[in-house]
Amino acid sequence: MKNIIPILLMLFFQIGQGFSFSLGGTMNYGWILAIIYTIAYMFSSRLFRIKEFRYISILYLILFLLQILAEHMAGNSFQNGIKGVAIDVVSYASFFFLVSLLIKKPNLIVWAIIGTVIRMLIFGKESESSAEEALAGEDATYLKFFLGPLIVYVMLIISVFLKTKMFTYLYMFVGLMFVVAGARSLGLITFLTGTFVFFVRFKKTDVTGMLKRYSIPLLLVFYGMYVFYASNVMNGNISAGNNSQLRDSKNPFNPLEIIKYSRTDAWIAVAEFTDKPLWGYGSWADDPGLKYHLMMAQLTDSKINIDAYNGGVVLPAHSVILGKAAYNGIFVALITFFIIFFFVKRGFLLLNSNSIYMFVIMYFLYSLIWHSLFSPVGHLRDSFPLFFAFIWVCWYYESNKKQIQ
Repeated sequence: MKNIIPILLMLFFQIGQGFSFSLGGTMNYGWILAIIYTIAYMFSSRLFRIKEFRYISILYLILFLLQILAEHMAGNSFQNGIKGVAIDVVSYASFFFLVSLLIKKPNLIVWAIIGTVIRMLIFGKESESSAEEALAGEDATYLKFFLGPLIVYVMLIISVFLKTKMFTYLYMFVGLMFVVAGARSLGLITFLTGTFVFFVRFKKTDVTGMLKRYSIPLLLVFYGMYVFYASNVMNGNISAGNNSQLRDSKNPFNPLEIIKYSRTDAWIAVAEFTDKPLWGYGSWADDPGLKYHLMMAQLTDSKINIDAYNGGVVLPAHSVILGKAAYNGIFVALITFFIIFFFVKRGFLLLNSNSIYMFVIMYFLYSLIWHSLFSPVGHLRDSFPLFFAFIWVCWYYESNKKQIQ
């Protein structure tokens, strides 16, 4: 019975995130479980005997206090301010809950991913496009937000039990196919995960040393691969929904151009931050006079229907770190960066560990970096706690020379 309870808790947490309801903002039963668990066990938890865990908990506390101050100083509405603060609260509660389970049984990560797969299968796709359209290259939305992640999660589960060279090749191949089909970021993360696992597991390569010594040559290799990909898109050999962004760009052979077109609201967050660097505009504040939406349209030479925004529109910020800067100013952004960097650094140091969870560790690490730069602030609450918890638990076992099972 003791062995089944952690599994049930993990599954409930992951699947329960699909059952959402309104409570001043969006809430779900998975987060409620994490909050109740944290309140019940935080003050008696042995985790606080660990110096690193105390450190990250203090950073979260500072983030929470600064967030409240920033929302007040920005003059944000009470409802929007509560939503902003709630992200930090749920993020820490979820992190505490997950670490409490994973530090005792790291193999619960498999059940966490299984729960994610079940949740996706229950609640279905997040777009109106179809699998047929995605596979035909007509619409990458379904591939990016449902089919692709579902495939990756299933392969991550398999990777814990199947450690063959052929599976690693298959993993890299799937990543390349995602890129060709239009899910570029997901495909790149998947391909890099398989590539580095191959070097560590089968070539016994010191990956961290290799990255330090050969960073420039590696960047040139990846740029050469990008040029090959861009050339085939421009001449029509590769066609998929998202590749219209590349064809519309002024300089398709400049990767920064693609980021500008595909992540315009991440770029524009820099302008938002420089306009109000101290305390920001406040979480989910309206774009004043559509100023930044118009700037986004100018960046990509596109038009917007101003009449469609008569009811107001939220300030665009498609980046966790830059979004925090735009919403809440420099101090909140810096603490957010320090929290993320804490886990990225430990994830980087795990690249040579060659544990049975190498695919999971690397996928979580690369996803954490990408989402920190180019995904909405909500990822701090949604996906980051699991990334944080598992990376840190693996690092804890590695640094204490314990065998992770």
